[in-house]
Amino acid sequence: MSWESNSGAGGRGQGIKSLAMIDFVARVGSNSGREMLAQGRMPRPLPPAPCPVPRSSASRGFTLLELIVAVAVFAVVATLAYSGLDLMLRSRASLEGEADRQRAVELAVLGLERDLRQALARPVRGPYGEELPALAGSATAAEWTVLDLISSRDGVHPVAGRVRYTVVDGALWRARDPVLDRSPRESARSRRVLEEVQRMSWRYVASVRQRLDQWPPRTGITAPERLPRAVEVTLVLADRGEISRLIELPESPR
Repeated sequence: MSWESNSGAGGRGQGIKSLAMIDFVARVGSNSGREMLAQGRMPRPLPPAPCPVPRSSASRGFTLLELIVAVAVFAVVATLAYSGLDLMLRSRASLEGEADRQRAVELAVLGLERDLRQALARPVRGPYGEELPALAGSATAAEWTVLDLISSRDGVHPVAGRVRYTVVDGALWRARDPVLDRSPRESARSRRVLEEVQRMSWRYVASVRQRLDQWPPRTGITAPERLPRAVEVTLVLADRGEISRLIELPESPR
């Protein structure tokens, strides 16, 4: 049986179709397909295979709405985390500031107590030759002779000096004369001891029942080397309130 058709474009088309059908039947391999081909009928082509359904949506990309929601959630979480971190840092800075302030107050009070406990019953000469008592104080300031420990290359050795404590412009100042009997050319070395001091008051204990606002007292004691039995110092701080100390002085000649 010949499968060739008339010449021309139509014949070529029929030949191509016949070859396609033969190939289709050969691939299908069914007897019904061969019988239809022998009878000159075109076998009905098989329907196309359905497209494969994706197994899951894991490989699917994010939509614009999902990206917006994700960015919004991330922004909220980041804001909360930053607020917590900022609060923690502020609390830490506040605690460190309080600790530094407490340390400064304690050092100032300890230094004042040390100077009073090291007081010497030794009068001095002022810059113009005037005689000054071993301790001269009023209700707001005081100065006295102390025995300091000075370190040098030869070691630590005691050196007598003159110290003054007073409050100026809301700060406690300590001034120290390098020598006892100083001249007008020599100036004291001052340093700021404590900040935020509103007021400082002094009281001098002459006896168990006698406390004075001035030393030496106006009457009763004339010896310049006399020291009070104790000194009561009160500091009023802007953030700590009132701090009072009663410091006993060394025994002085009577």
